[in-house]
Formats: sequence, structure tokens, C-alpha cells
Amino acid sequence: MMPRGKAWLVTLAGLALTGTLDAVTSKDLWFGPFYLFAIGFSAWMLGRREALAVGFAAFGATLVVNGAHLYPFGGIAVAWNATMRVIAVLAFIAMLGRVRGSYMREWRLARTDPLTGALNRQAFFELASRTQVSRTWGMLVYADLDGLKKLNDERGHAVGDQCLRDFVDGVRGAIRRQDLFARLGGDEFVIAMKVRDQGAAIAVARRLHRAMNAAAQAAEPRLRCSVGALVVPPGARTIDREVIAADELMYEAKRVGAGLSVATLRQLRGQPYLLQHQANDAAPNPVLEEGLAALARDDLDTAA
Repeated sequence: MMPRGKAWLVTLAGLALTGTLDAVTSKDLWFGPFYLFAIGFSAWMLGRREALAVGFAAFGATLVVNGAHLYPFGGIAVAWNATMRVIAVLAFIAMLGRVRGSYMREWRLARTDPLTGALNRQAFFELASRTQVSRTWGMLVYADLDGLKKLNDERGHAVGDQCLRDFVDGVRGAIRRQDLFARLGGDEFVIAMKVRDQGAAIAVARRLHRAMNAAAQAAEPRLRCSVGALVVPPGARTIDREVIAADELMYEAKRVGAGLSVATLRQLRGQPYLLQHQANDAAPNPVLEEGLAALARDDLDTAA
């Protein structure tokens, strides 16, 4: 989960530090394993091609620093030892790549909803709870797909499952890649995102309400989506409490019929309370608007 920029910084810093120590100690100490740490870190965090680049950089650094002392026997021994080092590094990178690939496949299987491909409940709470204190505004969007149970009863679960997949694909087109989007179970979904401020959050909530209903109706004209949006100011975060509050907002929206209920989480004398905002209290027009998903993404980009 480390950003690539930070992973590159750590890799290059480790490579530079190792090269410096290698140069200071000259031929007296061997720093091969430390170069391997940098190569292995880049293979795990960045990828095989990046690790190959780091590996050849490390190999070049040892040649520059140690020169002839690296291969004191000369002749065929130089070619043989250099080749064996390159093969060992390639094998090391390949092994780590396979292990990382297996790990990521298992991670996804354990944390992804098998039907829709969205995150599952375990993954959402695991990722969302990593931030204990936030310096930015955030928003938790809790959505319920109205009419799915009736659709399953009338047309079968195969049709309902396909509608869920189509709905998830539509919602993905209306949010950013870094937003957490999960299926908590059945017909309930949640999105966690960062926003610029309270005003931007309310605007984005309205846009997402329309986009989610557009996605639901594209999957099946009779489906609607009730949305509860909890705006969270900078400060301490408690994801369990926030999900419960967003769920309550969603049920308020559900009572008016695929509506939208928005509130900001506040503190009064140390106790949390919800500051309600005026929002759309009825389902949007069932006619799909062209370019709705693109508009939603634009709003999210400017609200971040």
C-alpha cells in the first residue's frame, strides 16, 4: 500500500547509503546482502522491471566502488563471477515476483466480493480504519439498491446478480480510483472518499446520488438507490461509528423513496451529533443523463 513515489525514495536512499558505506570501507567489508535488500524491496513494492533496473544499478555501483578488487583473479574468473552474480539477482527477483503475485491473488480473494469485484466488508473496514486521525475532510456514502429483492423474486437471482454487477460497474465510472468502494452485503454498498470541504462534499453527494440512480436504472429500470452521505471534518476518525451514522442517514433517504440524506458529523460538549443538510428528498428522474459519470468524476476531482 506504499505509494510508488515513496517506495522509489526508500529504494534509492537504501541504494545510495549502501554504495556510500561500500565506498568508505573499500574492499575490507562486503556489502552484497545490503544491495540485495534494496533490490528485494523494489521487487516487492515496485515490480520486476524496476527491480532489474535497481539490480543493474547496484551491480554497476559495486564495480565503480571496488574496481579490480571485486574480481581479483582476472580472466575467465571475472566473466564467470559476474555472470553468476547476475543470474543470482535475476533468480532472486523472479522468486520475489512469484511470491508477491501469489500473495496479491490471495489478498484479493480474501478481500474482494466475488460477485461484483468490489471490496468486501473485511477489506473496507481494514483499509478505512488505518486512518485514526485525518487532516482532511472526508465523506462516507452509504447506498442501498431498492427493488433488488423483488427483482430476485420475480426474475430469479441470476438476473439480480447481473444487475448488481452492472450497478457496480456504473458506480466505478462515477468515482475516483483511490476512493474505497465496497459491497457490505446483499444490496448495500459504501464509499469512503476525501473531499475538499463541507460545501464540496454536499455537492459531490448530490452528484453521486444521481449517478448511482443512473447506474441502477441502467441495470434495471425498476431499480432505485437510496443514499445516506456522512460528511466528516478533519480530526479523529472512528469508522464503526461513522458507518452506523451513514446507515441511519440511508434509512432516512429510503423512507422518502430512493432519496438522499446528507449530514455533517459534529461534536457538542464532547458528544457527536449530526448537522443535517437540505438535500434531494426524492428519487431522480428515471431518464438517464448523458455524461453523468464524467460529470461526477469532475466534481470529485475538484473536491479532493
